[in-house]
Amino acid sequence: MKDSFAQKIYTRKGIARENPFPGKKVLHIGCGASKLPGAIGIDQLKLPGVDVVHNLDRSPWPFESNSFDIVFAHSVLEHLDSVVEVMNEIHRVGKPGARVILCVPYFRSVDSFDDPTHRHFFTARSMDYFIDDTRRADYAYTDHRFTKVAFWYGWPQPSKNLLATIIKTTAQRFPRFYDQYLSYLFPFKILVWELEIKK
Repeated sequence: MKDSFAQKIYTRKGIARENPFPGKKVLHIGCGASKLPGAIGIDQLKLPGVDVVHNLDRSPWPFESNSFDIVFAHSVLEHLDSVVEVMNEIHRVGKPGARVILCVPYFRSVDSFDDPTHRHFFTARSMDYFIDDTRRADYAYTDHRFTKVAFWYGWPQPSKNLLATIIKTTAQRFPRFYDQYLSYLFPFKILVWELEIKK
């Protein structure tokens, strides 16, 4: 696996508190008041740390094409009108080979249903519609493509809890079986993808 950018953001102590990518241009979409250090933050609400106020459901976003080395979206995709349109905009504003780190609530998690503004629910295969060399990419919802660098059930760091490690290892190895059966008993809270933009 290539070096993981997601593991530099999601550290053992929480989300990075110092700029994990000096010298790189990072876009944090839907940053709210918790912007990743060193990133340009875009959100529809004018909150502390938001650099650009813009409704993410309105395309194009106010950035030039091929502008960013990294695009970070933590707990935002589930709130927006169209996941396809958001992925198209991420593809447009990212440079060729840019990394994209996406974090969403897992569809079995209570957190998925707590928030009445959540519009979308995600499984391990939800991003396959955008990832090259997957059968779901053949649906052709978009011609913008990504390569999967990594995927994690839960936090993208190893757990110190033995049971959590066993469940996570099983889920990673057998995602369809986990999503359909084991997730009823042991649901993760989040899913994290690390993708690379293909142009």
